[in-house]
Amino acid sequence: MGKTNNIFAGGIVGRMGNLVGYQWRGQYCVRTMPSHYRDAQSEAQLAQRALFRQTIAFASKAKRILQLGLRQSSINNHVTECNYFMRINKRCFSLSDNQLSVDYENLQLSEGPVAPVAFYEPRLLDDTTISVDFEKNPLHRVAGPDDGVYLVAYCPELGDFDISAPACRRHNSVTISLNPYWAGREVHLWGFVRDNAGRASMSQYIGYGTLSLEEAEETEDEVNIDTESTACPTSPDASPTLPATSVEPKRTKPPK
Repeated sequence: MGKTNNIFAGGIVGRMGNLVGYQWRGQYCVRTMPSHYRDAQSEAQLAQRALFRQTIAFASKAKRILQLGLRQSSINNHVTECNYFMRINKRCFSLSDNQLSVDYENLQLSEGPVAPVAFYEPRLLDDTTISVDFEKNPLHRVAGPDDGVYLVAYCPELGDFDISAPACRRHNSVTISLNPYWAGREVHLWGFVRDNAGRASMSQYIGYGTLSLEEAEETEDEVNIDTESTACPTSPDASPTLPATSVEPKRTKPPK
């Protein structure tokens, strides 16, 4: 890939001969057209193309999140946030009956050196509002009290992502308010931290459940949760929790 600051009063955009010009991160770049193209049509290759298309579509829905969580890592690796997301998460995607299957628990939405926080079990404040308490991890060498803590939600049924406004690390709690049409649907939840310099922490999968306050209250009455063995223990003043339909990942203490 070639780069140029000023060709023909502003650089090349589009095709010129065997060159293709485009803008990337504010710079004009050029690349050559491939000399030949082999359009193989084997079953495995067609399946791989279908997987690639659906993975790209999934990543495009998370564009706003990836710009926050993977910005610095993508710059360091000279690729876009979407391409970097595809690189680090390729093992999390597969096709089942031509439908995209995602390993949500191992999916990474952010990456970086910033100190993570330890998330507690999510609580439903109403059918579209989730609150999560966290331990701020102040002793890590890359931790600031004003770091922004984010929640990310994904609804498989809608195929859509949403992200919370940042909460300061020192406040120990973050809330995400979703659109009303998310109510009653299953959501997956992650959290990550971003500092004022634009660096991020590794994202953490918090869990999944249905956005239903009534169902959450019924689940709380019927199930006695052992907070010592769950990934996200319930804080002392917790309200009804998001009803989980799978075993939560084990919670680990943040590094010091």
